[in-house]
Amino acid sequence: MERLPDILQPADSGARLSKRERTRRQLIAAGIRVFSARGVAATSLPQIAAAADVTIGTVYNHFRSKTDLVGAVALDIAETIRSRSAPGRAQLETAAEQMAAGCRRYLGLAKDSPSWALLILDVASIDPAFRKTITGFVATELRKGVKSGEFTVDSEAAALDLVIGTTMEGMRNIALGAARKGHATAVTAAILRALGVRPARARQVAAKPLPLF
Repeated sequence: MERLPDILQPADSGARLSKRERTRRQLIAAGIRVFSARGVAATSLPQIAAAADVTIGTVYNHFRSKTDLVGAVALDIAETIRSRSAPGRAQLETAAEQMAAGCRRYLGLAKDSPSWALLILDVASIDPAFRKTITGFVATELRKGVKSGEFTVDSEAAALDLVIGTTMEGMRNIALGAARKGHATAVTAAILRALGVRPARARQVAAKPLPLF
């Protein structure tokens, strides 16, 4: 099993957590590990209990069902990626650069850690919480770009589908080894062009080195 990628490493907030919250986080972490190794469909709550070294009763004290746990995992992954990449993205001046960096974080994860990327896609296809959270993040950058004149879109909903759907399909192809070298940059440039960014500018922004997080 691949090690947990840096972008999925939870930041230490320094806050003191209650025993219940520590146990909940322990179960979510175990869920991420087992889901990534076995797939969501093939994973049972007893397997997650064993991975977390707790009883099945403890699992049910926190999650009513596997679906409930999948939702918690989805939200944790989305918020962790966002919080880990936020400092670097804040250094970027334009909405196009921020949008490109967000797309390339996910596409880069597919190249560097295929099994973790496939887990994200698996969870996203099952639980709407991940898509809803990601949509909120993307919408913020989309609106910023429309306001500044960088992006021109007829429908915000359609633009969100385009950004998220294209990025996820690019992730799948990269993670499965079906994409050529440079696919992440090409996908990102295509997204920017679809949002109204001129071709030369889209290629330039898509190829910029990602900021450190």
